[in-house]
Amino acid sequence: MLRRQDALSFPWADVPAPGEAREVAPGILWARLPLPFLLNHVNVWLIEEDNGWTVIDTGCVTPDIITTWSRLLAGPMRGLPVVRVIATHGHVDHIGLTGWMVERFDADFLGTFAEWVWARISHTRDVPGSSPAHETYLARNGFDDAAVAQQVSTRHRFMDLATPLPGWISEIRDGEVVEFGGRSWDVIVTRGHAFEHASFYDPVGKVLIAGDHLLPKISPAIAVYEMMPKGDPLGDYLASFPQFDCVADDALLLPSHGSPYVGIRTRIGELREHHRRRLDDTAAFLRKPRNAADLARKMFPHVEGPENTGFALGETLAHVNYLVRRGIVADNSPAGPSATYQTIG
Repeated sequence: MLRRQDALSFPWADVPAPGEAREVAPGILWARLPLPFLLNHVNVWLIEEDNGWTVIDTGCVTPDIITTWSRLLAGPMRGLPVVRVIATHGHVDHIGLTGWMVERFDADFLGTFAEWVWARISHTRDVPGSSPAHETYLARNGFDDAAVAQQVSTRHRFMDLATPLPGWISEIRDGEVVEFGGRSWDVIVTRGHAFEHASFYDPVGKVLIAGDHLLPKISPAIAVYEMMPKGDPLGDYLASFPQFDCVADDALLLPSHGSPYVGIRTRIGELREHHRRRLDDTAAFLRKPRNAADLARKMFPHVEGPENTGFALGETLAHVNYLVRRGIVADNSPAGPSATYQTIG
């Protein structure tokens, strides 16, 4: 049983309605945008400045989100301009409206270089080599021709949810200190869910803007993509947790999905245990040789639809690649057109 001081607590479990905002710390407002996905919302953080607002993440391009931003700008933000936009990372639900907002307010744009580059590539149609690489990745991992075509087509819908990113960025790096909202924030850049995900910690006020890296109820998607099919994002994710040793036990965590919470040590322990169980399940399922698509159906039996099936494949491969790199699972056909995996011994 968890001791009381070790348990998660949710001091703001009641969420703001679209277009409304709730103050969760002095000068920090919590707003929520509706998403057109199974994960149906994203949190954004509005940080009050002397001359306007810093906005952490923007959501993506939908009529509902544009309407929500119009209500936020006219209401809780009091018609004051956005002077700075910060992207925690380059996934479309976080960065999709950044170009629109930066252009509208002539705002500064802060983020990590790898996420800016990744978003410019992944949100752009007809990048040379992208579709063939995606098709090869899917076919090698057990998708038939019809499923490959469906997956590639589905990717285009995500591209339509983003405005063009600014052609420049004010880069931030791990270990730097950035100033906004009258606070000094330590930048913590991690890999796993993204290539250079940025979190921000105010050690004086004990507030961590955690982005997607430390969600309160679910693990972020830790997935392999076609651009790095042999990557080890799960190894990166698990190795990132000591970077948060500086965060106070009673710090308030502001996640991109779910509600603000307290209890970082407990949450990291839960995330470690979740992935340990998934790794054990993966190794057990692979006692008989399987391709990744078959394994994904075993690991995610209730997942339906091409978008979610694609995410399930990526998360399955993250666990497979972790085990392959550590000599627990073998890739029995590394040079062939399709890959089959099996637990060793």
